[in-house]
Parts: sequence; C-alpha cells; structure tokens
Amino acid sequence: MKKKYPDALLPISRYKEDYDIILNTVFSGEGGTITFHPDGNSDAYMCEGDRYFNIVGMKVVLPDNGAVTAAEAAAEILWCSAPFGRYGEIDWALFEEHEADKYALQAKRLDIKIALPYCRDKKIRRELKQQMMSTAEDLCLSAKADDWFVFGEGKLWGKRQNRSKRKRKYRMKKRRDELFRQSELHKELDLLEAKIGSVSELLKQLVLSSSSIETIYYESKTYGKSGRIDYIADLLLNPLYNSKKYLNPAKQQECICVLYATPEHPCTTAEQNRIIEILGKYFGSTPWQLFTRQCKGLDNEVELDITDITQ
Repeated sequence: MKKKYPDALLPISRYKEDYDIILNTVFSGEGGTITFHPDGNSDAYMCEGDRYFNIVGMKVVLPDNGAVTAAEAAAEILWCSAPFGRYGEIDWALFEEHEADKYALQAKRLDIKIALPYCRDKKIRRELKQQMMSTAEDLCLSAKADDWFVFGEGKLWGKRQNRSKRKRKYRMKKRRDELFRQSELHKELDLLEAKIGSVSELLKQLVLSSSSIETIYYESKTYGKSGRIDYIADLLLNPLYNSKKYLNPAKQQECICVLYATPEHPCTTAEQNRIIEILGKYFGSTPWQLFTRQCKGLDNEVELDITDITQ
C-alpha cells in the first residue's frame, strides 16, 4: 500500500491499527459475500457502521478475469474501509465548546463587508447586516441569501470593477485570510492547553507564529497480546510506515507529545522511560516535549498524540 499510495492523507501506521482491529473483531454480522472490482465499481468500498464489523465474516468475490489477486483485494478493501471504521479514543469532555474568537468574528464581518456594496436585494442586505451584528462564528443565511453570497462573486455582484475597487477588494481579502489563519492558530493553542494545561509564553508564540500545525494520533491495538508501548514503537519506528510524514528537518519545528492511559491502567515508570527512549530515536535532532495524561475509553491500551509545530 505504501508503494501504491505514496501521498496518503494518513500515515500508513494508521491503517496498521485498523488492520489489527479487523483481525481482532469478533464476527457478529450476517455474513454473506462482498464483491470486488479494481475499477472501483464495487460494494467493497466505503465500509462503515455495521458493515465495517460485518465485513469480518464476509466472503470476498473476485473478478473472473484474474485482474487482482486475493492479497491486492484485501489491501484495497482495508484501505477503503479503515478510515470509516473508528475514531480515536480521545476524551472529548476535555474540550468544551466555546464562543467564537475575535479573529473569526472579524473575518466573518470583513467577508460580508466585501460583498455588501454589491447587494441590491433589500432582504439579502438586511440579512447580511444582521449577520454582521451576530456573535456566532458561522453565517446563518436563507437559501437565497446564501446562494448570492457564496456563488455570487463574479456573477451576481462585482462584475465591473475599476482598478481602485479591485485593489480594495484584494487588500480586504488578504486581511480576511490572515484573520482566519489567526483564528485557526488560536484554536490550536486552546486545544493544546486543554491537553497539557497552561503553556509557556515561548510555546504560545511558537504556535501563533507557525506556518502549519499537524496533530497525528497513534493508538495501541494489542488486545493483550503484546506490550502497548512496544506497539507504539512499531508504529513510529518501523520503516514500512510513513510515520515521519510531517517531520521536516529542513525547517524549524517543535513537537508536543501527549501520552494517554486510563486511570485504571496508568503508565508505569518503566513504560514512561521506554516511550522517552522511543521518541528520542523518532525525533532525532527535532526538539520535543512529552506529557502524560489520563483518558477514559482506552481500556488497557495507550494513545500517543503528536502535535508538529512548523515555523
């Protein structure tokens, strides 16, 4: 799969986790058959919900012309079903919903301000002005107003613009995009604080001045058959997986690692020392920090969240 999907959206290690889930899933479905065609016209794709668990007990029917082998079909089915089968066991109680931040509100209002001069419909103008006064981050428009606002640029409004108007619109759009960027960075900072507690001023400035922030989740799926920290080590260090996808030694980076375990099965001192050793090998010269936290829903497993902050 690594050869066929070199630019996978997720590290291949994520599919290793899903593969182990499938291997250890107790068949509880209705069985039956599932067809596979390499051209994509197949009910073996996008297996989610009940079908995700039922697939364990299904017989795969391959095309008669021998276009694919059983191994290739298995890889394709796994590739297509894995992203839909589960979500990380993160304790969402940590992250309470909060009001829209000032950057998102400013960006929304500026977006409306760009379009407002071109609106000739009184009802739509009234809706847009109401939204400028709203403290909600998202726009809430009628279907007609939404159609005009979203699809109207270059068609329903702003067709003829002189040079000064084009420059004004360009500057406002650049400002809007920067506000949206600042909003996303502040959300990332809030998420980081929810995970590890208060952050240092240095780390705060690092986040707010970053060019990109990526968070990757690694979760052990041992089912009691092997060591949970050794499982994480395999996900990070096995050269078969592209787990270092977001590491870039050519750029200035800092990585924040959070290791979760349940209160019933906390990480031992030996496990913490082992994960420190693993992360040292994984990051090399890239600066990193490790925090240990407790989270419900992991049973005997552990979850490692790595946030890559790139300047």
